[in-house]
Amino acid sequence: MKSKKSLPILLVLAVLLISGFLFSNWQGAKAVQTERGFVLFFKYPSVTVARKEKIDLDFMVINTGKREEEVFLSIIPDKKAKDWNVGFETRWDKMQVHSVGLLTKEPDNSVTLRFYAIPPDNAKEGEYRFVVKGTSLDRKIQRSASLLIHLVQKGGVKEEVSKEIELTSDYPSMENPAGKDFKFAIKVKNNTDKPVVLDIGADFPYGWTAYCSPRWEEEKKISSIKVDEKQTENLLLTLTPPPTVSKGEYPIKFAVRSGEKVVTIDLKAIITGTYKLKMRTETGRLNLDAIAGKKENINVYLWNEGSAPVEDVSFFSLDTPKGWKVSFEPEKVSSVSPYQEVRKPDKVKISILPPPRTIPGDYMFTVRAAGKQDQTDMDLRVTVKRSTVWGWVGIGIVVVIIASLVGIFVKLGRR
Repeated sequence: MKSKKSLPILLVLAVLLISGFLFSNWQGAKAVQTERGFVLFFKYPSVTVARKEKIDLDFMVINTGKREEEVFLSIIPDKKAKDWNVGFETRWDKMQVHSVGLLTKEPDNSVTLRFYAIPPDNAKEGEYRFVVKGTSLDRKIQRSASLLIHLVQKGGVKEEVSKEIELTSDYPSMENPAGKDFKFAIKVKNNTDKPVVLDIGADFPYGWTAYCSPRWEEEKKISSIKVDEKQTENLLLTLTPPPTVSKGEYPIKFAVRSGEKVVTIDLKAIITGTYKLKMRTETGRLNLDAIAGKKENINVYLWNEGSAPVEDVSFFSLDTPKGWKVSFEPEKVSSVSPYQEVRKPDKVKISILPPPRTIPGDYMFTVRAAGKQDQTDMDLRVTVKRSTVWGWVGIGIVVVIIASLVGIFVKLGRR
């Protein structure tokens, strides 16, 4: 009887144990999923192109997990596209790519490649599908992305050097450091005997932003413009690269369209370098102790994680408590070269002097290093304590008072 009564209890315990085991495994699987991952991404997953044209498209691989990944890439064409020449290459130097390495933090957690596809001469009009497959080094993660190419006898739109509409720019190639806008002035000339309305567009690198405006009205963003007969309109194309953009040359294509006709002009944005100031204390701590009325020193290291020098770097203290004196040695650094070149940070000594009557406690202020191209801030906390001299003075006063009282009691006792 006793064993029969204990049977339901054992069954309940077994169910609970199994449920707990399954739940812990599910949680573990969930944790693994959030710990690792990557995505494959076509900027234009469906395109229409003319026969005998090479197709070049941006393709991105992005690490969404917390671990570094190496992803191997393969392209699987459908049966109709088996004779196509397809592959991946780097965007500027055209190196063939078979796998990519991804870190966990921006901008090194993503890579943009150029997917190319060249149809054979005998390719027929129709739809051709390609699947890009990405596999992690340990083969535990697989992702895919699809591309659909519509092959036609003639292009959907016709790019041409038109005598009717002309695009010109006095400065089609510009140089700027990272983080600064590129502003291309473009003239649109209508050589016809009637006004035309033109749609405006541009092809620019992934991650950049762009807008077009009338030349003298930069705050007004437009997507089309009317150009009267035999007249010229002046436009301004503004492009903003991401702060983490790499040094190099970036092609841009500006286009205007009227019906089936498209007129383009090639532009070039040249990034001369990136700038990224960093600062930290010698010890790595952001707090220090100080005595009221006494100068306290702290050493700070400054370096540049960018690819070009940051010039004319000056040092400032912001939100400094009233009456405090903060000085820097040196007060200015003429140039902070990229750390990857010099392999040595600049050392700056900060001297902090709280007033003699500062109330003990914690005080905060900000140290700023600001150059022409970049700046960085660091918050410091100073814990102010009373000088020990005043403590000894107080003890001395107490001793004198006690001695005087003892003397008085001794005198009175004799009487």
